Amino acid sequence: MKISTPERFHSLLIILLLTIIISPILDENKILAIIFDITLSLILIAGCFTVSRYKMTPWIGMALAIPMLLSIWSTQFGLNIPLLNIIGNISGSAYFALISITILVFIFTTRSVNGEIISAALVVYLLLGVLWGFGYNLIDLLDPGSFNVPDHFIKAEGSSYMYYSFITLTTVGYGDITPISGMARSLSMLEGIIGQSYMAVLVARLVGMQVAISMSKTSRK
Repeated sequence: MKISTPERFHSLLIILLLTIIISPILDENKILAIIFDITLSLILIAGCFTVSRYKMTPWIGMALAIPMLLSIWSTQFGLNIPLLNIIGNISGSAYFALISITILVFIFTTRSVNGEIISAALVVYLLLGVLWGFGYNLIDLLDPGSFNVPDHFIKAEGSSYMYYSFITLTTVGYGDITPISGMARSLSMLEGIIGQSYMAVLVARLVGMQVAISMSKTSRK
């Protein structure tokens, strides 16, 4: 299935923003959290078929999404299965990496700048935060105590690491959650570097494309 309509990226951008904003609010409400997870599950499955140009990519995405969704649902129903949680976070990281790369290919192979491209670029930026959130959670599962997490964050570890990821990606750095282990510190630094580099490269790319388009139009006159 090809990426063709701008509404797809506009909708995905809105959904991601709502997911990021609403997720921490739902931590204390079990029923709303389950309803939210149902919606998110459907979105993730649909996302496999929405953002791909190639026939195999959606099916690879589906295969990666299933363990992640099983891990999310088992947690919601109070089942703590360490191995499933580890596999779920690995597959989640791979899933969002796949979607990000797929959209990046679309961005850097297009020859025009419009609302679709801008929405796609913002979607990738948000997906980087989600991807690293899964990575931080995985590190803590493999090496407990890798992060210094305040007591009031403990009840919502998943959303806490997602929160930490976006704070690191945007280089805000409140300091309420801090990396302790070497792997946690390295991954945190890498996210900060990639977050800033992505924005710089992206702006340069979009500006360069716009300049090239303007020069091409001028030369035709």
